[in-house]
Amino acid sequence: MKYPKFLSRINDYMAVLAGALFFLVAIFQGLESILRYLFAKPPVWVVDVSRYILIWAVFLGSAYGFQEKGHVSVDFIQQMIANWNIKVKKALTVVGYLLASVFIGVIGWRSISMIEAALRTGKLTMAYIQIPIVYLYMAMLFGSGLMLVTVIFIILSVISNEEKYLN
Repeated sequence: MKYPKFLSRINDYMAVLAGALFFLVAIFQGLESILRYLFAKPPVWVVDVSRYILIWAVFLGSAYGFQEKGHVSVDFIQQMIANWNIKVKKALTVVGYLLASVFIGVIGWRSISMIEAALRTGKLTMAYIQIPIVYLYMAMLFGSGLMLVTVIFIILSVISNEEKYLN
């Protein structure tokens, strides 16, 4: 099974959105610096809003990181197994992505319980700009769901001999 184009397109759009959010944070932080140093009046909302935007940006862009093999890897292990049998490389790759999917699944599962608790209690963030914390937990759920689907399709691609995702 080849990695699906529709998922690649979704991840590409999410990566562009994440990049736009990072750019927005840079604008906010630049504005905050200018106002702090020139007028001694920094806007109090910038740090909090930037933090919330960054949380969303990281979770939106993480699936793209998996898709493009952009996450951290251990180079010396990759070099060590480079000449190994293709079946062994394939098995190690599948095991690695299965471990990643377990971790992502735990994040998704915990985010669901955190969302339920936040909805039940109406909890707000503990920052100057208080928003319902459920919005931040939704980033975790959405991002982990997208990552999990991406990793599952990567595993299926590796199993069906697509070499892009072999270490």
